[in-house]
Amino acid sequence: MWSQQLTLSKVDSLNEKAEQFYYYEKDSAYFYFDQVKEIAKTINSDSILIESLFNSTGVSSYHYDLSRMSANLSQLDSLISGTTILNTDNLNILLYYQGDYHLKLLEYSKSREAFEKIIQNNNALITKSETITSLASAAYSFLGKLYMIEGKYDDAKSLYRKNIRDIQKSENVDLEALTGNYNLLAEVLIKEKQYKEANTYLLKAYAYNKKEKNTNSAISNAFHIAENYGYQLQKDSALLFLNDSKKLFQNKPIFQVKYHLKKAIIHKSNWEYEIAIIEIDSAINSIKHNFEKQKNSDLEIAYNEKGLLQNLLGFHEKALINFDLALKTSLDKKDKDPNALKLFKNKATTLNLNGDNESYLKATAVVKQTTIFLNQIKPSFKNSTDKLFLIENAYPIFESGIASSQHLYKSTNNDIYIDEAFQFSENSKSVLLLEALLSSKATEFAKIPKETLSRETQLKAEITHVEKQIAVSENLEEGLEDQLFSLKQELRNLVVDIETNYPAYYNLKYNNKILTLPEVQGNLKENELFISYFYGNQKIYTIAISKNDKFFYSIRITDELEENISDLHSMLSNPKSNPDSLSKLSHKLYQKLLGPILELHLQEKIILAPDGLLNYIPFGSLVSNETEHRYLIEDRTISYVNSATLWAQLNSIEQNSANLLAFAPSFDNNVPSDGTRSQILGNLPHNRNEVQQILTSFTGKSFINDQATLQNFTATLSDYSVLHLATHAVFDDKNPEYSYLAFTPKSKSDDLLFVKDLYNLTLNASLVTLSGCESGIGELKRGEGFLSLARGFFYSGAASISSTLWKVNDNSSSELMGEFYENLANGKPKDASLREAKLSFLQKNKENGLAHPYYWSGYIIQGNTEPLITYSHWQWYVFAVISVLLIFLNRKRLVQLFK
Repeated sequence: MWSQQLTLSKVDSLNEKAEQFYYYEKDSAYFYFDQVKEIAKTINSDSILIESLFNSTGVSSYHYDLSRMSANLSQLDSLISGTTILNTDNLNILLYYQGDYHLKLLEYSKSREAFEKIIQNNNALITKSETITSLASAAYSFLGKLYMIEGKYDDAKSLYRKNIRDIQKSENVDLEALTGNYNLLAEVLIKEKQYKEANTYLLKAYAYNKKEKNTNSAISNAFHIAENYGYQLQKDSALLFLNDSKKLFQNKPIFQVKYHLKKAIIHKSNWEYEIAIIEIDSAINSIKHNFEKQKNSDLEIAYNEKGLLQNLLGFHEKALINFDLALKTSLDKKDKDPNALKLFKNKATTLNLNGDNESYLKATAVVKQTTIFLNQIKPSFKNSTDKLFLIENAYPIFESGIASSQHLYKSTNNDIYIDEAFQFSENSKSVLLLEALLSSKATEFAKIPKETLSRETQLKAEITHVEKQIAVSENLEEGLEDQLFSLKQELRNLVVDIETNYPAYYNLKYNNKILTLPEVQGNLKENELFISYFYGNQKIYTIAISKNDKFFYSIRITDELEENISDLHSMLSNPKSNPDSLSKLSHKLYQKLLGPILELHLQEKIILAPDGLLNYIPFGSLVSNETEHRYLIEDRTISYVNSATLWAQLNSIEQNSANLLAFAPSFDNNVPSDGTRSQILGNLPHNRNEVQQILTSFTGKSFINDQATLQNFTATLSDYSVLHLATHAVFDDKNPEYSYLAFTPKSKSDDLLFVKDLYNLTLNASLVTLSGCESGIGELKRGEGFLSLARGFFYSGAASISSTLWKVNDNSSSELMGEFYENLANGKPKDASLREAKLSFLQKNKENGLAHPYYWSGYIIQGNTEPLITYSHWQWYVFAVISVLLIFLNRKRLVQLFK
């Protein structure tokens, strides 16, 4: 007994000595922990042996000693898996260090697997130890780190903010853990270029860590603070914090590298490029000297930064060498790193700067390689915000490819380069919307159990409900954010399970097949012209495609051009704008955007795929002949779509026989809608007439005034193939997904249909008409177009949508819609029906103020423009069959008579 107590006392003493050197001198710490390990072997104590190995592993992790860490983990794995009585705390501590180790090796999938297992273990326990609770919190933080590394910033912020809330709610606030999460959240904010907000967290963390002598954390804080000040051009403050950090880390190699990189960024931000390169070279030399046999993510950063600096100094060939070195480092990782996208972009952009055909060919090859890489990593992005961010980062790469292709086309006159440019443009467009449509198709064919799909639907609805509560709440209810986090995690896990267990679903959902230019030509009719725009940083690229021809040109983007586009939309949407000034500006933009194409192409029907600011223009209102004051719509029929691939998908939707559901809500001029918004919605005196007139052309059902509620809409919409909503649409520029359509307010029920809600609806609609204000306007996203109410209905399954680009006049809308539906009922295509309604309106009002484009040009038609399958169609079909039969029968009787 005495001997055992003496032994344990010695173990405690050795551990205490080791702790003194834990953060400062790894070899001394190892020395004392190794003595404990030998004692454990002597007395045959697995528990002491495991504890000593964990302690030693902690030291090796802190000091980045990966060989020692690997050896310890191997021994621990053998010990813990070999024990007869499983200690769950030990198992989870092992998982924690395994996750940490794989993260340091840049093996992200293995790292994620370990941390997710800890969270699963924690969730499965009813009674939880302090150790497992702490480990679960740390696991969430590491998963956030992984999300950040992979460019999934929204997911990362969600995890860190959850951790911060959990820590702040606990009885004894763990300040060290709280500070760690402040630091991690700040790292994501830096990635998003939110430098000021990042520093509010970092300065708190720095003060705490310096006070508590958490040296490594304090150094990390100081580096980030310095970098942020550098980006804000506050050089003195940046260097002050950087020099403070140097006093803390002294000669530790891992920090020396980061010190030189941060200093380089500060000098670069102050246009001191040569000095910055000297700092980068110091970082590279330090990595090669101290980490020769280890992977180091800073090496990729250093090569990339050096390449960018060399470009700024005009040394493009040297820059290319460094971008290649950075790419090699990045692509050598076991898991694909989305950060490689910026390396591909930098290489392609630099090749274009060389200005010769060989470089242009190399640039197109880089962009093709990037497209393959992008398609491989896209499925791992489950969050739509992060997907949009990914697309935003990829967009400049596609611009480089289109620019290279245009140079090659001009110098060789080989139109294969038009095909390549078109392919690059298509890859940048409608990624999210196409995925949503393909996901819906995949669900039909993959034979996924009904209960699984039902749970997915429930989760999406619950997430939308909680998000709406958070968005409209003035005083945020406690626990809502945690509830939202849990729901999103469950949905993410469910989607991963479906994609893993049902390969057919995965293959259909992530079908990356983009329509080629020859395939588009095969889908076009002789009288159709498809015009695709790509709105880049430098130029607007335009590709026009007809059945037998293709055309490629570009327009340089200038401040004047963008001001003209903005002014045109402002003047079109203002009935008091000067018609002569509007006509002059409209014709000027017509000559820029369409003139060179339409002079050569006489096709009557134009399908436009606008991009960027061009989404604000109703092209039919452009003045094609200023002398005669003739609008383009007087000569051509125009429809819109986001991309050729989306156009083909929408055209493949089977249209149902047309039966119409129409809504005309009423509003009190003095009462805000739903009681949750300050928006007071004025009455629409003509929307009832509009609906009644439409129903003279179609069979169907209408809900008017008090009956036009959201509850009635959601209960009946699946039974109808044509939906007409004559109501207010309100665009929320702060939270675009909470833009909404308003229904008749009810005191105890919701009356707003948000964009978010549309993602959870399932429609069988051949046409949706949103006869409201700005229903086609939303947040403009590169490649995706407007995140609008109209786009939300495409998510729900609509084949085509008629919407508006500004607050339309209620009276003129009623007249236009009446004629539009009358034309549809007569079997005319949707685009032709809208065009003829507009021309009729113009003809009737050519001598008065209603001829102003404000009153008629705001409506556009998107998607599948084929005629509706109307009752009158069937009438004519039956009549024709009966006529033929009668003629045939009468002919037989006549023959018999003559016989």
